[in-house]
Parts: sequence; C-alpha cells; structure tokens
Amino acid sequence: MPGQPDCSCRALTGAAVRRLAEIAAPERVLTDPERLAGYARDESPGPPLPPDVAVLVRSAEEVAAVLRLARDERVPVTPRGLGTGLAGGAIAAQGGILLSTELMNEEPQVDPDNLVITTRPGVTTDRVRRAAAEHGLYYPVDPASLEDCSIGGNIATNAGGARAFKYGVTTQYLRGIEAVTPAGDIIRYGGRIHKNVTGYDLCAALAGSEGTLAVVTEAVFRLLPLPAHRVDLLIPFDRIAQGVELILRVVRDARLLPAVVEFIERGGIRACNTVLGSGLPFPDAEVQVLIELEGNDRDQVLADTVHLGEMAMKLGASEPLVADNPTDQARIWHARRELAKTLKKLYSEVAAEDIVVPIAQLPATVAFIAELARRHKLTVIPFGHIGDGNIHVDVCREGDRADWLRGSEAFFEELIGFVLGRGGQVTAEHGIGLKKTRWMKRAVGPAELEVMRALKHAWDPDGILNPGKVLPD
Repeated sequence: MPGQPDCSCRALTGAAVRRLAEIAAPERVLTDPERLAGYARDESPGPPLPPDVAVLVRSAEEVAAVLRLARDERVPVTPRGLGTGLAGGAIAAQGGILLSTELMNEEPQVDPDNLVITTRPGVTTDRVRRAAAEHGLYYPVDPASLEDCSIGGNIATNAGGARAFKYGVTTQYLRGIEAVTPAGDIIRYGGRIHKNVTGYDLCAALAGSEGTLAVVTEAVFRLLPLPAHRVDLLIPFDRIAQGVELILRVVRDARLLPAVVEFIERGGIRACNTVLGSGLPFPDAEVQVLIELEGNDRDQVLADTVHLGEMAMKLGASEPLVADNPTDQARIWHARRELAKTLKKLYSEVAAEDIVVPIAQLPATVAFIAELARRHKLTVIPFGHIGDGNIHVDVCREGDRADWLRGSEAFFEELIGFVLGRGGQVTAEHGIGLKKTRWMKRAVGPAELEVMRALKHAWDPDGILNPGKVLPD
C-alpha cells in the first residue's frame, strides 16, 4: 500500500505567475504582500502564513487549469473559501498558490419539485438557508458562523452546528457534487436524486476531506419542508449533569427530538452580557441549556414546551424562559452565535478546540475541564452542542502570553488524553487542518492512518493539494 505522497514542492516562478494571469484575469491574480496578508490566516491562532500568490477563480475550468499548472510545476495549492475556519485548513502552510473560491458565489438555485438546492462553493451558508426558505423549504445545517462561512468550507469540514442533534451534518444533505481533482480533471457525481449507490460515494469522500483530495466547484443539497412553528426554551441549571439527564429523558421518556440542544456556562453568559449588552437572563446560573422545539402543529409544539419545562423543573431547574416570538428568539440566538467572537473581544487571545465525547460522558468531561482550568490557573469557557456531545473549549488569555501559551498547551494535551480515554475524539466539526495534526496518531490507529494515506495518494499522487493538513506526516 503506498504511503502518503511526498510533496517535494518547488518555489513558484515568475513564468508560472504569468501563466496564472492568463488562466484568470490579471486583477484576480494577487502578488502584492499587502493584499496577500488578508489570505495569510483564518480564525485559528498562530502566525500568519502568506501564500506566494492568490488566485480568485470563477469557474471549474479555471480551477482545473490552475491545478494542471500546479501539477506541472510541482507547486502546492491551498483551496480556500471565506477564511472562517478554526483549524488552519485554509492557510498556505507551504506557500505556493492559494486558490480562492470566494467569487464563485452566484445565487443558489432552488428546485422545489425535487427538494434540492444547487449552489457554488463561495456562497454563505446563510444565503443557502434563506434561498430555501423563500420556497418554504429548509436547509438545516446551522454552524454558528453561518452568515460568514462558505458552503464550500462547510463541505470541506463536514460542518454541523446547533441543529446536528436532530438533523445531522453536511454530508447527510449532500446529494451531488462537481469537483476538480489535483490532476485537473472535472468530476461529477450524484445530482438531484435522493438515493444513489452507483459505485463509491464520492460526495461522502469529499465531505470532511478539508480540501486535500479535490476542490469542490458546485454542490447539490437535499432540502426539507420548513417547520411552521418553533419555540426556544432557555433553562437555568446548577449543574450540567441536570441538563444531560433532561435530554436523555426528553428523548427516552417523552419521545421528543428537539431541533437544538445547546449549553452556555456561567463564564459565557457573563461575557455575552458584558460585551453584547444582551441582557441574557439567569446570569448566576451555573449553566443555561437552550432547547428548540419545532413543528407544524402550534398547539402540539406549545404542549411539548410545557411538558419539557415541567421535566426540567423536576430536575432542579428554575422556571425556564420561553421564547415564542421573533424578538425574544433573536436575542437568545444572537448571544449564542456571537459567543466565540465575544470572547475574542473580551480577551486578548483565545485558543479554542472542539472536542466530542459520548453524551453520557458530558458531565465528567465538563468537570474535568473545570479541574484542569483550576490546576493550570487558566480562564476556560466551555460551550456548545450538549445534544451531540460536542463541546467547544475556549482558553482565554489573561496576563503573560508566554505563561498562557505554556499553560494552554499543557491543558489541551491533558484534555485530549482524557477525551480519547472516554471514547471521544479530537474534533467534531472544525476539522484537523494544520493545527491538530499532532494529535492524529493518538486519535487514529496506524492501520486507519495507512488507509487515509492510501486514499490521499490515489487522489493526489504528487501531493500538491493542501499539503501539511490532516495527515500527521
């Protein structure tokens, strides 16, 4: 079985840059250091790593021509959407060409009869959702950064978000794909069909591959009917274990499947109230659990809301806040969606990871995070998707940077060991990228890694596409 391809990449020549200007318009080939600085980082911490050149492509044919040039020249290519990633996946770690799909952002096309939407990779997730909603349809994948992140980036990381508990993640809606291989071949698989077992599922292969196998240039997603009514409950608890127990009882005993099950602990609540002035209620609660119920029968949704609130109070919650109008719902959701940005405004630096554990392990994991934070004398704010065991762990800098860097590094090393020991994993939705490759040999066995290397070699034998990402060597 072949090993991972060795990208013995060369420096980009002036002649290659001139050829890029022939492929794309000269104004879409960027070499000025000031303009390249905007492509030197994403939302992950770390030093900027500018590419040698950035090419803003508009079509699959331009992508194919760029990749053929890169293969001939043995120059690395880093695909990039809108640069909102949190793992360094869209940073040109080895220089070369940064291939941006930001201009591939034509209006999504909804096909209501076939319950699908076709979109280009530079379109934001929010635009996809709004285009579907105009037809009474629903694209439920809901990352917190949906107004800023691109649908191509969602495919690259197999994004999930708040509604993954009920609806799942990106790959479960991806029905068709157009992509360009590192050899410069345009491939198409699937389409407007909802069942397809014709050969290997290339949609699933590319979802979560972080731009290391091919560059997605168009995608078709399944849509659902848009629920007519929704109600949000904000439930204050003294302990996260109470929130976990509530979710288990809601599904097991009440046989309800909430669309959203999120949590914010006390530090996050105070940060939102301080920075956003959002006036979130229950500021002294140890944890707030946000649950969203939805459906087409308003009376049934309200009855389920009352039942869920009663169950929560029997477990020790104070009386929940029920938000059944757009104003109250917008206030709650603004705080939740802006929490990561809020912490970056409140603290000078934030190091963030997105661990995932089995749901039953959530209370022990949150308790371990709190104990680790005390031991390392760090400000740590966990939040995220309690319904599917995905915790965002943000270590916020206060004081000396060198001490904070050492402490946060030690903190995460211990946390990853704990998470893996409890049957969890090192990332749930942000991806491995450049930042987490050091944990891959702990997270994945040698045989599994070898299969991944073989897959990479089959798609990209020259190792030019997003080198240095995902695989540890």
